[in-house]
Amino acid sequence: YKGIKFEKIEYNVTDEDIENDIKRLQERNSRLIDVTDRACVDGDSVVIDYSGSVDGVKFDGGTAEKQTLVLGSKSFIPGFEEQVVGMSIGEEKDINVKFPEEYHAENLKGKDAVFAIKLHEIKVKELPEVTDEFIKEATGSETVDAYKADAKAKMEDSNAKRAEREIENK
Repeated sequence: YKGIKFEKIEYNVTDEDIENDIKRLQERNSRLIDVTDRACVDGDSVVIDYSGSVDGVKFDGGTAEKQTLVLGSKSFIPGFEEQVVGMSIGEEKDINVKFPEEYHAENLKGKDAVFAIKLHEIKVKELPEVTDEFIKEATGSETVDAYKADAKAKMEDSNAKRAEREIENK
């Protein structure tokens, strides 16, 4: 085994990696602010009641109250969120959707459904501004530059260990 040669594996830390780390930090420290002066838009968090039916009959799992939904997250069936966009607080609306053919519930695959929706709240995510004060409060680092240097050092160490493990495995 002494004569076996491996190509060196190297994972570099880029400025984009550091910026993505800071974005994750902002996301973790974001807060939701109530919106009352406009209709909901893609990216908003809304609180809705919904009741779904197929051929006029309600189905299991198709009803919820005070359900939080992030518009644009694609966490509901296709076409659902897009039709909630534009609703205002207190508004009620019926939306028409079609369950996908590969849906997990056999009895709903490919079926047309109607959901009665009532919108209760609209919230928008507010990300904190990246300042020395924010970084100190969120991470303990004194400045943004100090945090970036520390994050880079940690990522480089992690990448070096990852490369070493991969070489050992080979």
